[in-house]
Amino acid sequence: MPSLRIRSWKTLNRRNCGSQIVEFGAALGLLIACVFLPMIDLSIVPVRWMMAQEIINAYSRQLAFCETFSQSYRTMEADPSLTTRLTNLGGIKVKSIQLYLRITRIAHNNETLVVEMPKRIPPEWLPNGSKSPCSYSLVLNVQSLLSPAVLFPGGGDLLPGVTAPFPMSISASHEWENFGKNPVTGKFFLNE
Repeated sequence: MPSLRIRSWKTLNRRNCGSQIVEFGAALGLLIACVFLPMIDLSIVPVRWMMAQEIINAYSRQLAFCETFSQSYRTMEADPSLTTRLTNLGGIKVKSIQLYLRITRIAHNNETLVVEMPKRIPPEWLPNGSKSPCSYSLVLNVQSLLSPAVLFPGGGDLLPGVTAPFPMSISASHEWENFGKNPVTGKFFLNE
């Protein structure tokens, strides 16, 4: 009968010692691929949003310094520089731009009127109207798509941030500066 030799615990487990190193490498690869790379990829979105917000703030301030509301409207429609500047940031696609005047009644219940086109402010909402005093703000709203650093090709389903850009609405407002009247027409520059 052959002799049975009992091996010690150390000799039995010698081969198993260090076998987890292969699993550790795979787990580390998954951690990098599934957590760190997407975090780095998505970290560019807030940076792009902040830069776009600053450009839109500066542009709304420029429009609020125009003499009349119709002049700021014409400036926005004729000047493609806002779209160009946002597109030049990279990863931002402008879908639409809206400009309107938000009039808020200060004294009572904070009533608000939104005027989307020039020369449409009702007389009671003007600075000498029955609903004054009011606060006048020029609001610029940009509907856009913000992409992360890398978009992965996807099948039929669009997943924002992975296979499709994020839809974003970025808006900025600035107080209207010119409350004077046109000496020729006698109308407020605000409503011309």
